[in-house]
Amino acid sequence: MNLQNIRTLLFTPANKPERFEKAKQTGADGLIIDLEDSVTLANKDEARNIVINYFKEYKKDDSFIQCLRINSLKTPAGLKDLSALIDAKAYPDVIMVPKTEYAAEIIILDSLLSPHNISYLILIESAIGLYNAKEIAYSSVNVQGLVFGGADLAADLHAKLAWEPMLNARSLIIRAAASKGIAALDVPYLNLKDSDDSGIIEETQKVKGLGYTGKLAIHPKHIQPIKNTFSPTTQEIERAKKIVDVYESSGGNACEIDGKMIDVPVYKAAKRILSFK
Repeated sequence: MNLQNIRTLLFTPANKPERFEKAKQTGADGLIIDLEDSVTLANKDEARNIVINYFKEYKKDDSFIQCLRINSLKTPAGLKDLSALIDAKAYPDVIMVPKTEYAAEIIILDSLLSPHNISYLILIESAIGLYNAKEIAYSSVNVQGLVFGGADLAADLHAKLAWEPMLNARSLIIRAAASKGIAALDVPYLNLKDSDDSGIIEETQKVKGLGYTGKLAIHPKHIQPIKNTFSPTTQEIERAKKIVDVYESSGGNACEIDGKMIDVPVYKAAKRILSFK
């Protein structure tokens, strides 16, 4: 699956293996098995063993992405995570790399994982990481998405985790991702006690409007609102089909539909809409 077609991924603690298969029933596009924030330091070794055994037996399924968030490569736990994966030859579809700040971290990761080409989702969670976001995005062909790590980034910026204070940071991340043509995923919606879905729908609509291609989730109840928001409507699909048909019939020359010019960027946007299942 193209990571740009990922609308939402559901976080699940690595020491809760009974939830791994259940995640498919939520309707999420994939799962993020988490060795970092959701596992205490005392439980990391046990959780790592669970993950290694799981991915040893893992059978790839293109309809459901299985990601692993390791610990930061700048920590002993992160180095243990990576070493264990390599030693066991137990590889997920995607490795999520938290607290990334420099392109050099990704270059080292490439070297250690070579010759395996595994896609990376890179979490931008600090002021330094934000400053270097574009360089990080271009550091490897395996970087297939950037993730806005809202809570840690807000703390590092001494900012409030709210829409207006974090708008510039969100925008910088989407610019870095869009310039390379890779996925941009937003932070999970953190209000778990809302009486309805209006809050998550509003936030998801806003990040979609900025250009984000998806949004992460920490609770199954948020999966459907996110998917619905990022999924094209029937009208959008029909118009995309029309654009593709007209543009391809024109032999790739600029043309128009309903008085509006159709060129390569519009054609590519229409093709992306039609790529969703």
